[in-house]
Amino acid sequence: MLHNGRGRQPTGIHNMEDTNMNDSYFEEMTFQCAAYERAKKERAERKAQIAEAHGYDSPEMDAWYAEEKAAGPYPYSGGEMKAYWVYKMRRENDGDEFEMSDYCWDKEFHDFIETLRKLGITEFTITNQSTALMENIYGFIAEGCTMVGTHTITKKSLRWGEEEYETAQGILFKVN
Repeated sequence: MLHNGRGRQPTGIHNMEDTNMNDSYFEEMTFQCAAYERAKKERAERKAQIAEAHGYDSPEMDAWYAEEKAAGPYPYSGGEMKAYWVYKMRRENDGDEFEMSDYCWDKEFHDFIETLRKLGITEFTITNQSTALMENIYGFIAEGCTMVGTHTITKKSLRWGEEEYETAQGILFKVN
C-alpha cells in the first residue's frame, strides 16, 4: 500500500495489487488518441499550405475537406475520455483510488461506466460538487453502479513545487 508521506496511510485506500486494472486498454486508448492528434495536426498544416498555394476555392482544398471528413470523429466519446482521464490521473499521481472530479452529461454515462469496466476499475469516488451531482448519482446507478456511501480520499497535490497531500470528500461507487 502507498503511504501519504506523513507516516500514516490515507483513508479509504484499496490495495493496488488487488485491483484488476487493464493497462493494455489504457495504453491502446493513449496510442489511438495520440495518433488521431498527430494526424489532425498534419491535416491542419496541409490545409494551411494548400490555402497559401492554391486558395480556399480550389480542387486541392476540396480534396483536403474530403480527407478531413474521411478521418472521422475523435476515436472516443466524451464519456470514454472522462473514464480515461480518471485512470490517467490515478496513474500520474501515484494514487491509490480512482477519483471522478468532473461530471458526466446524460449522453456520457453509458460510455463512462463501460470504459471503467474495460479499464478494470471496480470502484471510484465522485468528488465533483457541481449542481449536476444528483443527476450523476442517478446516472451511475442507472448504468448498474452501486452507491456505497460517503468516502474521503487522500490525493497527492503539487503546490508551489512541493508535493503535498490533500483530502477530498466524495461518494464511493462500486462498478458492477
